[in-house]
Amino acid sequence: VFQNSCQCQSLFHTVMIVFLLETFTVLGSDQPIIAVVGEVVVLPCQLSPRMSAVNKTIRWFRDQINSPVYLYKNRFHITDKQDQAYRGRTTLFIEELGIGNVSLGMRNVRVSDEGIYGCFVESLIWYEETTIEVIVTGTGSDPLIYPDDYEGKRIQLGCKSSGWYPKPEVTWTDGKSQKLTSVSETIETEDDGLFSVNSYVITGDSSHKPTCRIQNNFMKETRESSLQISELYFSCVSPWLVAFFVLLGLVPVAICIAIYCWRKQKIWLKKKKIKKGKTSGK
Repeated sequence: VFQNSCQCQSLFHTVMIVFLLETFTVLGSDQPIIAVVGEVVVLPCQLSPRMSAVNKTIRWFRDQINSPVYLYKNRFHITDKQDQAYRGRTTLFIEELGIGNVSLGMRNVRVSDEGIYGCFVESLIWYEETTIEVIVTGTGSDPLIYPDDYEGKRIQLGCKSSGWYPKPEVTWTDGKSQKLTSVSETIETEDDGLFSVNSYVITGDSSHKPTCRIQNNFMKETRESSLQISELYFSCVSPWLVAFFVLLGLVPVAICIAIYCWRKQKIWLKKKKIKKGKTSGK
């Protein structure tokens, strides 16, 4: 009985040691992870205490655990169940699995990637998981300012830009830190979830240098462009003046055509006269 008791105790101790060696927690991030559209982001996830994750199952998922963002099992990346939207865009850091780093790398970030992600790790006797929030942001293109309409000496200017997320803020100034009031503004959602902007102002002061400033308030990043109104006025030529120069350019062409026709007719008359003389001689 004593021997059996010792064997049981030894087995119990062995099981406890294995259990203690295999138990772990999964550490993520208390703060949201900022992901920039079109770039690469890393979602941190680490086993604690540090131990090898090579022989464990690692599952990254969003709403449905059965349609994973990434699935690693039996030392292989399982793709047949992977969410189609993440195929070819997500990966683990395979060389760091030995130290328990099960972070997820994701490239070509999209607006649709924003949300909550789960990091789930399972061994033969234990499992743990944590969640990580991803916030997507994107700063768009430099604004393009262009003349949209003319009303006497007043000009309506348009400002357009695309590739923003979340919705940006648009402001106009006159180049002297004085705000200009926008007469209309549209912010539309593009197919990829990003926002495009069209904003308009009217000004009649040739000394103005209107500046269109678009800001991503989340990242506090700004894009801006300016246009000197006086240069725009000088570049605006009257349609009658344009017509005059066009006609002026056509005059030499008309003269050349007239000279060509005159010479051709002169040669024809000369040939006709010669031919007539030969006929009379016979």
